[in-house]
Amino acid sequence: MCRPLRTKLVPMNGTDERPPLHPIFLDLSDRPVLVVGAGAVGIRKSREFLECGARLKVVSPEFHPEFAALEGSFQKIERPWLPGDESGCRLVVAATSDPDVNRAIYAICSQRGILCNVTDVPPLCDWQAAAVARVGRSQVAVSTRGGAPSLASLARREFQDWLSDGFSELVDLFARLREEYKPRMANADRERFWKTLPASDLLELLKRDGAAACESRIRSLADAEIAKTDSVAAPAARKGRVVLVGAGPGHPDLVTRLGLKILGRATALVHDRLVPDELLKAVPTSCELHPVGKTGFGKSHGQEDINALIVELANAGHLVVRLKGGDSFVFGRGGEEIEACEAAGIPVEIVPGVSASLAVPAWHGIPITHRGLSRSFAVVSGFHADGTVARIPDVETVIVMMPLHSLESVRLRFLEAGWDPSTPCAAIHAGTTPDEAGVFSTLDKIDQDLARAGLASPMMVVVGKVVGWAAQHAPDAARLHTLGRGGLAG
Repeated sequence: MCRPLRTKLVPMNGTDERPPLHPIFLDLSDRPVLVVGAGAVGIRKSREFLECGARLKVVSPEFHPEFAALEGSFQKIERPWLPGDESGCRLVVAATSDPDVNRAIYAICSQRGILCNVTDVPPLCDWQAAAVARVGRSQVAVSTRGGAPSLASLARREFQDWLSDGFSELVDLFARLREEYKPRMANADRERFWKTLPASDLLELLKRDGAAACESRIRSLADAEIAKTDSVAAPAARKGRVVLVGAGPGHPDLVTRLGLKILGRATALVHDRLVPDELLKAVPTSCELHPVGKTGFGKSHGQEDINALIVELANAGHLVVRLKGGDSFVFGRGGEEIEACEAAGIPVEIVPGVSASLAVPAWHGIPITHRGLSRSFAVVSGFHADGTVARIPDVETVIVMMPLHSLESVRLRFLEAGWDPSTPCAAIHAGTTPDEAGVFSTLDKIDQDLARAGLASPMMVVVGKVVGWAAQHAPDAARLHTLGRGGLAG
């Protein structure tokens, strides 16, 4: 009888299943804005709009005493709201104490295509105010969709400190130098240069050595870029580069810090189908996305086509990030991609990833080695490129990657190699992701148990006495530090 592995359903998004709000920064300078209601909420909203330079109109039969300090900066209309007050306005806030009036304002605004916000009534809000941290030209807006405004305020304070700690100063420096160097670089070269600058390193330099040192570093990099593009060897010098980044086993928090940093600089991303969506969102919005997912025994992108795409993008000047599930050098064919780049004269860097072959068993509390049970292990593929089934090595723990379509042959190979039919094994589908599932079984029953469980690819099978140990000792301990952890967006 197979026993299901205890899995962790790790939410990678919030519990609100509605589509996310679209974040946007509006230019309200000298634009007409209407606030209906002049109580405590009305005065707060009015101050926010005036700070943004809006041409503000406030309609209310009574006004909060604090409006006196704003006299002369807005149009004051001391009467109840009337249909037509909203005409010509960009935004409307309905903040009266009468719900019927607020609903009427929202209905008219909806008919006229004017964005309206009825305070404290989310269903009647076309837009929602965010908690904003602002330093100079830099702004960070935080929204909890009205669910936890106090936490949005907490985040705002944290971001305010962060913006004040050099980031806003770096923004001003970038803005000034971008304009200065604009006439000296072609559009494509300029865009590539600013997108691939090591912003995090420059921020640390600014905080450590000051703005002058940071400016000197940017100027030296910009001058070197201009010298390259002006030289005789400019076409070759303008080649981009390729970075092979391991995405980890599936959970977005299991990518390395360096891998995440490189993603933030990518101008072209070539990624596998098993890469989590959260990591795809970590690249700049202008980054080109090229999905090249492979499916075992199904329609796939050929490796030669992937190699050609990487080289083509690098030759066009991109910083190409080849994002691969797990680690690029553990059944990831990273070596072949390096050979293709070297043949084309493209520089390549490698950022190792957390290998799924080791991380997924650990996530489920299965130790690959354990005193008295296992002193050696091997990672094998379910089948070779020529179609032959993998040989079972002489070790005490074996991790078989992607064995779904060859499991029966692999199981027989274990038995032929002298493994006891009662040897514990575990099959794990989509480990570390919200879709993960699995079973504990034994070598003589694993194929039957998998058929009953209906597990699909991606999948791995761990074979060895350590699996039996995990079934007894680890189901709870393995989750002490991982249960309930969200992804980058969580």
